[in-house]
Amino acid sequence: MSEPSTRSELLPLIGQRASVEIAALVIPLVVIVSAPAGTSSLLAWCWAALYGVAALGVVIARRRFRSDLATLDGAAFEARWAQPLERTALLFGTIWGLLPWTGAAGASVEFALFLYLVLAGTTASTVTFAAADLRVFARYLLPAWTLASLAVPFAFPTLWMAVLPLCGLYPWLVWRHARSSHGFFLQQSTLQRQSLALAQAHKEARDLAAAASREKSLFLATASHDLRQPLYALTLTAQAALQRNRDASLAPLLVDIAQAAGHVNELLNSLLDVSALDSRRADLALQPMALTPLLSELHERFQPEAQARGLAWRIRGPEAPAWVVAEPMLLRRALSNLLHNALRYTPRGGVLLAVRRRGEGWAIEVWDTGVGVAAPQREGLFAEFHRGDNAAQVTGEGQGLGLSVVRDCVRRLGGTIDWHSTPGRGSCFRIALPEAKATSTSAPRSRVDDTPFDALRGQVLIIDDDLGVTRGLQHLLGEWGLTCRIAADGAQAHAALSDGFTPDVVMSDLRLRHDDGGYRLMLAILDRAPHARGVVVTGEWDLPDLHRAEAEGYLVLRKPVQPGPLHTVLRSLLADEHRALSRPMTPLSRAVET
Repeated sequence: MSEPSTRSELLPLIGQRASVEIAALVIPLVVIVSAPAGTSSLLAWCWAALYGVAALGVVIARRRFRSDLATLDGAAFEARWAQPLERTALLFGTIWGLLPWTGAAGASVEFALFLYLVLAGTTASTVTFAAADLRVFARYLLPAWTLASLAVPFAFPTLWMAVLPLCGLYPWLVWRHARSSHGFFLQQSTLQRQSLALAQAHKEARDLAAAASREKSLFLATASHDLRQPLYALTLTAQAALQRNRDASLAPLLVDIAQAAGHVNELLNSLLDVSALDSRRADLALQPMALTPLLSELHERFQPEAQARGLAWRIRGPEAPAWVVAEPMLLRRALSNLLHNALRYTPRGGVLLAVRRRGEGWAIEVWDTGVGVAAPQREGLFAEFHRGDNAAQVTGEGQGLGLSVVRDCVRRLGGTIDWHSTPGRGSCFRIALPEAKATSTSAPRSRVDDTPFDALRGQVLIIDDDLGVTRGLQHLLGEWGLTCRIAADGAQAHAALSDGFTPDVVMSDLRLRHDDGGYRLMLAILDRAPHARGVVVTGEWDLPDLHRAEAEGYLVLRKPVQPGPLHTVLRSLLADEHRALSRPMTPLSRAVET
């Protein structure tokens, strides 16, 4: 006997699969037509009427049955319908058991045999659904074949001794078949419960993973601000020292400090990109971009590292102007990570960055003569925190994040990445992107060197609560000839204007202490200084105020901002003779990536 919980799952199968309506339309008519004239015909009409009334009652009850099945839980449904189903089975078992009696009143042997065959066929078809609950099926089987067996001597006066054992054997065989079918139903019910349990466990695990991912993204987004601040301050201070330095012997040391800050920034970006690429909005602003300026930038950026490692460093540009549809920051990040890996895992030889035509688009390739990747380790090559054994033996640098970021960047760009590698001889990674029509727009390039910048004139209000950043900016902007005023919150910013300081540019971070919103504060200062231009400087990627600033057309600089792009932006803002007429920047230059 099945457990109550299992029975509540199996009982609906009886009501859903039973087909008394079809039997009521066919069998009574067949019985009436086949009955001989006389008493058997009258009894056949009476039996058909009785069966029709019972079938009509089932049809009416089934509506409520289906309604309860949709609204009640398993236990409540079982409590309401278990006994009615058993009583219904008993009623139909009695009705079907009376069927042979219509042929027992002096009818022909052929008609009596026909009635028993109808009963046997009906019983066999009943097993297909009633075996879901053996108690229900037993209440049909017992009265049906008990009454049918009692009618055998009257239906077969001369053959009853041969027919009666068959009437006892057939229900026994049917009962065995019913038990076997019931076992199948139980197995299906168990599998269904296990499937539901696995689905629920999968959903819970997925929800937990999603929650953990959101918490990780939130943590990294929050931590990135505090992590970038000292790095930003170091970059600004090193550049200010380069501008002020008059000792030639110190210049290489200061350049090394600035480059070291850049390397730390790359490591931080790789870590943050793993989370940011998962949580960032999907509607990336893909745009046409030229590959030649990007190649030049990467060549200048990685040449010192290649020279320091004693490696040959070559660039092979396209034979024709190459433009692709991409997002500059993502493409720059993907190529930077590939080049970092190529230099890091190439103990001797060289690295080549090349662009070539591929079908209807362009392929950007990074070749190296490094350690390569062994076949057993290739499957998880793009997994997070994966480092091959060959790579680990060559260098202890890196955390295995670079290629996972490359994979996600290329996927967001709508491109493809493929690669091949030979252990001990090197690797080639190829990013394929669709071609775009050329435009005249190009992004500003960054630099880290000791070349003096052009002198600037103007006043800048810096709103930032990190002392290291504000001091670095004050030193750097002072070297460029600008007058700066520092404010850590709204009170200090408004106090500066009340003291007579009239800024030409207001540079504000988004996150400030004491719950001061940097963007709202910048707008309030711009209302008091209508001739000034506003610039958002932030390390955030996904804040409501950031999206609002971008949507409203204000320039957004990502921390850490390199001095070159910063100088270019300030020179453009301070040279605008009509800045009072239009404070927001155009969306074309909403963000400067470093």
